[in-house]
Amino acid sequence: MNTKDYSCSLQVTGENTLKTSFAVSFVIPAFNEADTISSVIENLRDNFAGQEIIVVDDASTDDTKEISIKAGADKVIRHNKNRGPGASFKTGIIHSSGDFVIIVDADGQHPLGEIKKVFDYVIKNPQIDAVFTERTNVYSSGIIRSTGKILINYVVQRLIEEKITDHNCGLRAFRRIKILPFIFMLPDGFSYVTTSLVLAYKEDFCIHWIPIAMKQRETGKSHVKVRHGFNTILLVFRLIVNFDPMKFFMPLTWISFIIGILSVIYNWVFYDGPGKNYIFFFLFGTLIFVLGILSEQMSVLRKEILNLKSKE
Repeated sequence: MNTKDYSCSLQVTGENTLKTSFAVSFVIPAFNEADTISSVIENLRDNFAGQEIIVVDDASTDDTKEISIKAGADKVIRHNKNRGPGASFKTGIIHSSGDFVIIVDADGQHPLGEIKKVFDYVIKNPQIDAVFTERTNVYSSGIIRSTGKILINYVVQRLIEEKITDHNCGLRAFRRIKILPFIFMLPDGFSYVTTSLVLAYKEDFCIHWIPIAMKQRETGKSHVKVRHGFNTILLVFRLIVNFDPMKFFMPLTWISFIIGILSVIYNWVFYDGPGKNYIFFFLFGTLIFVLGILSEQMSVLRKEILNLKSKE
């Protein structure tokens, strides 16, 4: 779990700074996006009047912060060091004032019309907890990254038992009070997108999906690396262990017991005795089962604590 200090320099600008609440807060995680951040902010400001616009500058080395202020962002929050888009997402949630938080990429790949679809839906459906988007047009990102995305998408589908086609589109919305108690469980890196999706399903969020068309990135380059995919798989499994541990431990238990039984049968057939190998597999299976029960109890306790906190 992430327990890092989210200290940052907070600069507030714009005419909406005196408002204490908004229907929607647009959170824009940004790292070295000086070429595109201005147009993104201006489009949001011109088309969603009265809503909050927050830019979280993840210690950019260019003029992202200064340009964001000039473009009219209500809040510009700068991390004192580069922490990753997940950390920026969490910082934005903490400092937001809206009932809903909509995450918008700083690179300009989310067309205004698609952002409006998400905005209109949360405004018309205030009971919703999360809105995810699936891209109908995905631009080539290389064979390695594409293969990794397919693998991760398959793993996510198996874990949440739901058929999805796009697990990591950045344009999404959350009810603030619903996601806030869980942000400590999200990673700081790019995999927060996938893990927040899994979290929403495992915590029975009221979820809606919207298909969107993306624009191709025109300037700059993606900061996603191959290693982020492997980190995502590890973090998704960790999340499942936290939220639904028996789904992880029970298969291991059954596999161990089955191997033990097969070992007994094999030794009886070929060596006229049960042998000794089965003892290890039976003991291992029992240990895994006990660990699963303990993890399940810890998961239930954690949920009770979160429920109590959400009622305070």
